[in-house]
Amino acid sequence: MPNVHGKYNDQVALITGACGGLGSALASALATSGCHLALVDINDEKLESLTQELKTYPINVSIHNCDIGDLEAVQSLATEVSAHHGKLNLLINNAGITLQKSAANHSHADWQRVFNVNWWGTVNCCSAFMPLLKQSDKAQIVNLSSMAAYYGLPSQASYSSSKAAVLAYSESLRAELAVDGIGVTTVHPGAIKTEMMTATLQESDNMDQARKHYALATRWGVEADVVADKILRAATKKRKQLRVGLDAHILYYVARTMPNILGSVLSKTFKKSVS
Repeated sequence: MPNVHGKYNDQVALITGACGGLGSALASALATSGCHLALVDINDEKLESLTQELKTYPINVSIHNCDIGDLEAVQSLATEVSAHHGKLNLLINNAGITLQKSAANHSHADWQRVFNVNWWGTVNCCSAFMPLLKQSDKAQIVNLSSMAAYYGLPSQASYSSSKAAVLAYSESLRAELAVDGIGVTTVHPGAIKTEMMTATLQESDNMDQARKHYALATRWGVEADVVADKILRAATKKRKQLRVGLDAHILYYVARTMPNILGSVLSKTFKKSVS
């Protein structure tokens, strides 16, 4: 992983969902740049394992088990990070989950589960860490959205909705925080080769469709370390948005220029998958 211009040397970054494929790739890239890390996840064993992998770097690493959908837990997390590191320069809201189910088959618990992580997790972390970010010179927030934010995808109602909400929230936040010198970058990846792809197979209500999507994602998905490098370079340049992957670029432009045609194609595709 190439060094990101030394930009983050002796800085402090917090990564949610740190133990996932993209989260750990981000952690490794930042560690290479000499960045101190606050790693947040809900898996103690994986947090310990990731910390061991990063021990070769001369950086300060703290690990935190936190349910980011719980505001009180995130507020306590902010206190812990402040006490341990004393500052925060880069907040990466990376944690995310998806369910491949039709809207009709989504339970209320399904909706809550997805929004608790993707939406509330992002809002809670931005709110709780705002005071600490404002103490830093030119801090940056990176919010992981998705290409699914550009157009609601069939069998991805909760995921698309939550990621679209992250996009809109980030745009409002960016305008408000400009006066404080804090930038906000939204990232809109297409398929990434991480364990998140396999997670969709576990709870899908259409296994044939899920396997086809998994095969396509495996074939065309971008490697996590490549995505991590692009994200950090975008954050360094304080870019407003970053699309990663050919699929993300195609969906963005088709959704903007031919929304009616896209809607028709998606409807026919879904109808075929359930017939």
